[in-house]
Amino acid sequence: MAMNPKINTILMMGKTGSGKGTQSELLAKKLGYQIFSTGDEFRKLRKQEGFLAGRVREAYDQGLLMPHWFASYFFESAFLKLSPEEGIVCEGIGRKEAEAVLFNDVATWLARDYLVFELVVSDEEVVRRMLARDRGDGLNDEEKIKVRLREYREFTEPAINFFKSQGKVISIDGTPSPEQIHVGILKALKM
Repeated sequence: MAMNPKINTILMMGKTGSGKGTQSELLAKKLGYQIFSTGDEFRKLRKQEGFLAGRVREAYDQGLLMPHWFASYFFESAFLKLSPEEGIVCEGIGRKEAEAVLFNDVATWLARDYLVFELVVSDEEVVRRMLARDRGDGLNDEEKIKVRLREYREFTEPAINFFKSQGKVISIDGTPSPEQIHVGILKALKM
């Protein structure tokens, strides 16, 4: 049985270092969907000059989440450019409850049926993974990782709980290899 053809929007959620970016890329390629990451948008902005870039850099470099209205601006802009036939895999969206509610409202209004994959990993696994990687954004520092985990518990867990209340979440074990996780996601999509 194939994936429900009405589902044209998939959201990857989980702790920092849970593999959201990797799984988003693998799934987008498999489905022929576009990929969108608010984190990528903020990382691009962080490298620029000027007041706004400085504000983004200040928050990002501390490991803090951006304001929900700012993240929402990026995903709303991306969604409004999509035709109904186009699929999209999103990462880094809905990290705060207000943003999750807005995501649901926008997707519903645009008739974009969606699913949320929650990649579940332990805090210890997050620390191990983040310390092992360096993509030049300064987030492979143990204190910043702890800030990200605190932000996750305070803001993102309630957002995921909102999506769960909508019946949209599929939880996936994020500890196996990326290939095994991808297979698990495809099985959940009945592919």
